[in-house]
Amino acid sequence: MVLRKLDYGEADRIYTLLTREHGKLGALARGVRKPASRLGPALELYGRVDVLLAHGRSLDIVTQVERVAGPRLAAEVERTAHAALIAEVADRVCEDRHVVDGVFELTVLALEELAREAQPRRASAYFLGQALELLGFGPELARCASCGAPLLEAPAPFAPPAGGFLCAGCTLPGMIPVSVPAIKVLRLVAAGEIDLYRRLRLPDAVLAEVEGVLEAQLEHHLDRRLKSLAFLRQMRHMA
Repeated sequence: MVLRKLDYGEADRIYTLLTREHGKLGALARGVRKPASRLGPALELYGRVDVLLAHGRSLDIVTQVERVAGPRLAAEVERTAHAALIAEVADRVCEDRHVVDGVFELTVLALEELAREAQPRRASAYFLGQALELLGFGPELARCASCGAPLLEAPAPFAPPAGGFLCAGCTLPGMIPVSVPAIKVLRLVAAGEIDLYRRLRLPDAVLAEVEGVLEAQLEHHLDRRLKSLAFLRQMRHMA
């Protein structure tokens, strides 16, 4: 999967690739920005490719590349912004040439879902929820993250420092509760029930709550702000 690209020199470009067997790696494509380049059309950002690399001094060199058949992202600002979020998270959680089990497969699934999904936010929300589970950072959704009491079927506030939702007894004044439908969607995503998730009708308000919980949990554990997420938030604010 092509996660990032960076222009280099007069006609070259450095790509960040996420691979199944070698984790994340950087590769140099020479002359790829020239109109006659055979490599350029296949090395599409957020696309899946079959690539042949030659060992170089500091970076591997792209010698052959072929686009893998599959759905392609439409050139829409919102869809591309969500693809950037998926790619940035995959980039941040993987170290160079270190495989994180499940991240490649999840990234492929999420970007393909994003290409098919009429509502782009759904695909990135599923990715964030599953990514947190893979990394062991998934929020506690069944018990109070503070006292351990079972959560009742009632709205509950989410506390990123605690790692989950709080019961009525542990809730502090001013905390904003998350609705029951949103909590149920979060449980579905955490369980990886992709087929059922696809069939759900998600009102914008519920999806916004789901996004808020997952984004807060992710940023708390990454301990940094994501550029793509800041851009998405700006888009939402403008909308």
